[in-house]
Amino acid sequence: MQAQDFDLESDLQYGAQAGVNVFHTNRMVTFNADAIGLLRQQLIDSVGIDEARDLLLQFGFQSGYADYLQMETRYDWDTPDELLQVGPAVHTQEGIVAVEPLEMSYDREADEFYFRGEWHNSYEAQQHVIHNGESDHPVCWSLMGYGSAWCSGFMGEPVLELEEKCVGMGDDVCEWVIKPLDEWGERADPYVAALEDFYAEV
Repeated sequence: MQAQDFDLESDLQYGAQAGVNVFHTNRMVTFNADAIGLLRQQLIDSVGIDEARDLLLQFGFQSGYADYLQMETRYDWDTPDELLQVGPAVHTQEGIVAVEPLEMSYDREADEFYFRGEWHNSYEAQQHVIHNGESDHPVCWSLMGYGSAWCSGFMGEPVLELEEKCVGMGDDVCEWVIKPLDEWGERADPYVAALEDFYAEV
């Protein structure tokens, strides 16, 4: 199977039980983005922006890793590239963000990995700006957690996704890069610390 052939809607089972929709073995729920944005803001107001960032990174990581395991085990991919590339397709079809991959290279045996691209229509950047105005730091925390999890699952080793640009900072587009932990500098430290226990499960 190729990544371009994946269709989330055709593999969602609506009404598996009363009030239950599933994607293979995962229960799936749909919430209004404004409601999620309000919950996100309540986290920021209640525990502070750093702790909220950590919690949303972890939330995104759990979501991304659960999706990765379903895609790895439930489909027969033509090549490893197709498995890696379907991650952006899943994230896009879930209505979270439109993912545009731009460059990808990896060597699993050598633990080498590089993946970069753009996000368009990030609900998280949109919600952050609505509640807080423009930020001085990237704000698509759950999205970064998701991509970190997917690619860590693919590599079998921890990698981290960070934004280089973010609409939440006033940029025209969100730009992201994913690479191994030891290739990031000090700015990655709080993200790595927040995901340390989650990386142990990969």
